Amino acid sequence: NIDEADFQSRNTANSYAYLHSQINLNVDQFFGIEIEEFPAQIAQVALWLMDHQMNLLVSEEFGLYFARIPLETSAKIICGNALKIDWEEVSPARNLNYIMGNPPFGGHHYQSKQQKADQEQVMREISAHGVLDYVANWYVKAAEYMQHNRVIEAALVSTNSITQGEQAGLLWLLLLSKGVKINFAHRTFQWNNEARGKAAVHCVIIGFALFDRKEKWLFEYEDIKGHPQVVKANNINPYLLNAPDTLLVNKNT
Repeated sequence: NIDEADFQSRNTANSYAYLHSQINLNVDQFFGIEIEEFPAQIAQVALWLMDHQMNLLVSEEFGLYFARIPLETSAKIICGNALKIDWEEVSPARNLNYIMGNPPFGGHHYQSKQQKADQEQVMREISAHGVLDYVANWYVKAAEYMQHNRVIEAALVSTNSITQGEQAGLLWLLLLSKGVKINFAHRTFQWNNEARGKAAVHCVIIGFALFDRKEKWLFEYEDIKGHPQVVKANNINPYLLNAPDTLLVNKNT
């Protein structure tokens, strides 16, 4: 936190140097994995743009133009398959605080041969993994990665299918056994993709870790196209309900 009174008492040159010393977040603290080269480059540029927007807010708050020019640092965005890459090689878990993402959804009927092969490797502990959406793989990878640093928190945009029926029983039985706790969640909402010809998708956002937060929050949508109401929860279970962690498991799997 910057002491604004202290900041105002300094001359302009010293104030600018002071701001630089106090802004402790930079783009080189972000790491990512993207399977296609062009989107990987776009992600890097997008982080520079976001950094610029945040710098403008700093400028507005303190009345002194703040910019990091020239651009000397950049995010490390790896072009590759996130389900094949060892995340430790991208960023050692001991250095990480948060995992965020919007992984590919991929219902099991729509997965390519390569995606099914990827899932075979990641989901080796779930014998009936063939019914799971492709996005479920990122939950398993994240849970395994978190074992190296148990303070990491994650939040993933996902299909709502992984919190319903057979999929919930399969996926979350494994995740709960690894110590995963859901600390906040957006229940089903409709997310419209801006790409031409893309249909609206029913999504959830799940925030999880290997520890319980003192306060847990559910974001509930009376209208899936509208804004959520925030409800405090005692526990958020795999069906995204304020209830104990109870699972319905198919006995044939």
